[in-house]
Amino acid sequence: MARLILDVMGGDKAPHSILQGAVLALEDLKKRGASLVLVGPRDSCDRILKSRRFLPLLRALENPRSGLTWADAPDTIDMHDSIKSLRQKPGASINVGCRMAAESWKKWKAGETDVSPAAFISAGHSGAMMASALIHMGRLKGVERPGIAVTLPTLSPDGCVVLDVGANVDCKPEHLRDFAVMGALYAQVDRKSPGLPKVGILSNGEERSKGNELTRAALTLIDQLPQFHKIARFDGYAEGKEIFKGVVDVVVTDGFVGNVVLKSVEGLGSAVVQILKEGARKNPIASVGLILAAPIFRGLKKRLDYAEYGAAPLLGVAGYAFICHGRSNPKAIRSALLRAHVALEKQVVEGLESALLENLPQESRS
Repeated sequence: MARLILDVMGGDKAPHSILQGAVLALEDLKKRGASLVLVGPRDSCDRILKSRRFLPLLRALENPRSGLTWADAPDTIDMHDSIKSLRQKPGASINVGCRMAAESWKKWKAGETDVSPAAFISAGHSGAMMASALIHMGRLKGVERPGIAVTLPTLSPDGCVVLDVGANVDCKPEHLRDFAVMGALYAQVDRKSPGLPKVGILSNGEERSKGNELTRAALTLIDQLPQFHKIARFDGYAEGKEIFKGVVDVVVTDGFVGNVVLKSVEGLGSAVVQILKEGARKNPIASVGLILAAPIFRGLKKRLDYAEYGAAPLLGVAGYAFICHGRSNPKAIRSALLRAHVALEKQVVEGLESALLENLPQESRS
């Protein structure tokens, strides 16, 4: 049975939005045969659970056969806390959740047949989430830096996986090489398009003479990967415009540039909707046209809505860790839980581990 571990105290709207997201996901998880563990301070959450909207959670917690349990975590890592708080608060929900997921992975790797890997999901402090995952889970063999992978909406039905989007602002060529392998494997989860995913290094032009020292060195390293052609198509560089045209399936870059791309897309989606509304208010004819085209714009809004994607996996750690947007609403939490469940079913991390061992040079495997 797949097991999901949810940080109740993570995010700007915790614990209410997180618990409401769990309510929305309960029925789907039950149908999929997945269990859910809520992690947080039980004493302070009991009062919330007794309110009408959360009664389904309370009833499920009281039913041993429901698949829902609670793991007590008396402390919380707040958004303003420093990473040092992880050591000072071993009982924080992020630490407890990462530790539980790490233990399940280690037991499974040790051959315990009654245990399978569990996934931890949090909308809390992303820096603390990454640090805790590294402390408790460690890295997959050969990976120096894990990366956060986000799937952006494009003209392709599969979208485009971009990594890293914030875990590492300063990268070495070897990091981008690892991102390419991990991104190619992750892009194949629920892939609808035929053929292998196309991978590109984000650059200021398609010509191999373009880019900077980092991208040119990374390009050479990826070209030298012995088995990369078995999991992806690699043509070199990809320009930013190609991301949204659906021309490329995976784009690798350092976390500084990747985060700028991600935040720009979030801002663009909101700006487009606002511009259309303002235009409609100024022109009655345009207003009628906007009403007639409402279904199209609702579809556009849905594709640009972060809540549809839910969570971004932290690829490269020895286990399953998913980072949600700090502003995650209940819908986003539900999506995050279902996305994590798919990753467990598809054995994404196990696939990454094998692909990294096949592709990385011998000196990276120690």
